[in-house]
Amino acid sequence: MPKPNARYAPDIRGNLLLRSLPQSDAWLLIPHLSRQHFGARDRVSRTACGSVQLVFPETAVFCVRQAMLGDRQPALGLVGHEGMLGWSLLMGVEESFTLATVELQGGTALSIAARPLLEACARSPTLRANLLRYADNFLEQMASTLGSNTIDALERRVARWILMLHDRSDGDTLMVTHDEVARALHTRRASVTECFHVLEGEKILRCERARLTIRDRHRLTIMAGYSYGAAEARYAAAIAPWPRELPPACGLPSDASAQRPVLMS
Repeated sequence: MPKPNARYAPDIRGNLLLRSLPQSDAWLLIPHLSRQHFGARDRVSRTACGSVQLVFPETAVFCVRQAMLGDRQPALGLVGHEGMLGWSLLMGVEESFTLATVELQGGTALSIAARPLLEACARSPTLRANLLRYADNFLEQMASTLGSNTIDALERRVARWILMLHDRSDGDTLMVTHDEVARALHTRRASVTECFHVLEGEKILRCERARLTIRDRHRLTIMAGYSYGAAEARYAAAIAPWPRELPPACGLPSDASAQRPVLMS
């Protein structure tokens, strides 16, 4: 079977993690990447489209949960154009304990099959290390989610979740329902609706049917408090610039502006 031709490989600019890789590492992956389209509520669990793969979201946003009970489980975190799904492959494990469900209106992602991925990592230890750096960052996001679910009031949890969706979306409008937020936070829909009414009354959000528009991100960030910003600032310091404004308390160190080479930016 002939090897994929890099000439016809997809552009990687839609995924920040891929863009952050040194060119020599990125070009080990690019010939083997293919673009997939996901609809709302599509799932990615052990396999993606019939084979074990690593998935790099572009416009698609995925909610990650523990796999056993599916959507009945509270969300562990979100993965969008900043990251990847399927990193257990890098640790020698094909079957992940997580299930990823597409949020919002769906979108695209780049994927690479297990074999060329592992061959590329064998050729470049820095590639594996850079990809695992993101996996570690997601674990920090997950720890923040679990901590917030334990101690934060629902208003703070809702604010944090909306900020996280906003980070991974273009523009300021999110195609999301009250039910979807309630499922992610494992709470009553009526309670989420009450929170939205308060945020709309404070002119922080504009709420329409299946649509939220962020009017004042700064005040939304204040409402989220310390439950939001730590994992995001660490990503910005260690991997790539974060796509949205972060809280001042989670600012980057003075040398964070020194970024690794960016491919095709």
